[in-house]
Amino acid sequence: MPEIAFLNGEFMPIEEAKVPVDDRGYQFGDGVYEVIESYAGQLWALERHLNRLRRSLSETGISGITVEEVREWILETHRKSGISRALVYVQITRGVAPRKHAWMTTPLRPTLLITVRRFVPVPEELRESGVRAITVPEIRWARRDIKSINLLPNVLAAQRAWERGAFEAIFVDGGYVTEGAATNVFAVRDGKLLTPAEGPHILPGITRGLVIEIAREEGIGVEEGSLALEVVMKADEVFLTGTGIEVLGVTSIDGWTVRDGKVGPVTRRLFEAFMERVEKGFDAS
Repeated sequence: MPEIAFLNGEFMPIEEAKVPVDDRGYQFGDGVYEVIESYAGQLWALERHLNRLRRSLSETGISGITVEEVREWILETHRKSGISRALVYVQITRGVAPRKHAWMTTPLRPTLLITVRRFVPVPEELRESGVRAITVPEIRWARRDIKSINLLPNVLAAQRAWERGAFEAIFVDGGYVTEGAATNVFAVRDGKLLTPAEGPHILPGITRGLVIEIAREEGIGVEEGSLALEVVMKADEVFLTGTGIEVLGVTSIDGWTVRDGKVGPVTRRLFEAFMERVEKGFDAS
């Protein structure tokens, strides 16, 4: 089945999807997005993603489109693709207008793009061995809770990680961990999860929230608050969460080995519990 795109009411091959040069997403990164994973043809945690999208639209003042409309187009695009194991990308920009920073009071028609691509899982050897991470200075804006398409600092951080042979870059602000370039970060100490609390400094990750819920159901303690880099470096385990990676162990940071350099038991337990819920068709909405 084809990887397809939906653009402003029309379905087409991804390579044929094009937007005007004056689209504010292209000119300014003026837009928001979501990435939704499907398992066995079922869109995972769809309503949670849509609720976050609704909040992003509200916080950025993008109007002229409803989340209910977007939901229907997501479902239809996914259905048309016929791809059972997929990543569904949803992007809404403010729309098209002559280039000027302020959109003023002119009502714009938002640009809605949805793509469905085959999912490429984390290689099993990486999941088994764990991944390397690096730290980078936190240089992003103060509203990281909005899932904005304006991702240049994340892109630069991810590229730096790749150049250093690492899987992820972890942002550090004044000695405290915020999040990864495309993930949320957890440490494990004495059997308890430690992770930065939600707020404007991090994205409220969908997988992050689900993992916290699963941990509590499994009797694993969770502490949300400030997370010092020093604590992370001395943790028993470190792992990342995110759409597409689920729960992924980190075994070294900046060349420093996390504990014994192996994926820890809590990380494994949470990944297995997460996938068990997926396989049972657990309703994560």
